[in-house]
Amino acid sequence: MLYALVTGTSGGLGSKIVLSLLQNGVIVFGVYNNTEIDADILNHINFMPIKADLESRSEIANMIQTLISKTKKLDYLVNCAGITLDRLLIKCTEEEWDKVMAINLSACFYIIKEALPLLRGSDYAHILNISSISGIKGNAGQAAYSASKAALIGMTLSMAIEFSILGVRVNVVLPGYLPTKMGKSNPKAMTLAQQNSLLSKLSLPSDIGDYVVSILKMRNITGQVFNLDSRII
Repeated sequence: MLYALVTGTSGGLGSKIVLSLLQNGVIVFGVYNNTEIDADILNHINFMPIKADLESRSEIANMIQTLISKTKKLDYLVNCAGITLDRLLIKCTEEEWDKVMAINLSACFYIIKEALPLLRGSDYAHILNISSISGIKGNAGQAAYSASKAALIGMTLSMAIEFSILGVRVNVVLPGYLPTKMGKSNPKAMTLAQQNSLLSKLSLPSDIGDYVVSILKMRNITGQVFNLDSRII
């Protein structure tokens, strides 16, 4: 039996990743905070919710301890939780900057560090971090978001090198612009993303969920940036 830990379970993309994992027979521990989890996930026999505020190091540590109490190994870790507080740099407050960095970047670092002993016990160990094309191209009004996602890519590549000797794969996915709650919160950006798409289309969360699972199954690939967007970088 394979076990996965997924953050951002209540989000539009996170929920689709969880569903794809469940459909592939994986037992999923889903991390959520304030938003409710979809009923079709919550009621699944192989889904176990864990509530945690990813801004808090102590809650991250408690989350991992809860995981350890349920299983002695972890096969997949998907860091999907993320936020954006769009604001021109000159108007971005320290609190907003710190919040974006805490959830989008620091939480991934602490979760990976805490979960590594469990991952080392698996022959299938794979860490997948969800970044963004904004982390490569940047975007007006997204200095904090773009910086956090760019740093996440760099951290992923460094960890892939460090963890290769342990047999733990580490990759990163750029899912493209998604018509989720986060994506719809900025209609202008969503329209622009569709216009810049070579296919004039946005990414679909269900497609990304299925692709994420296919990447997790790959046992000989690490240190890669998978761009699932149809905008040219």
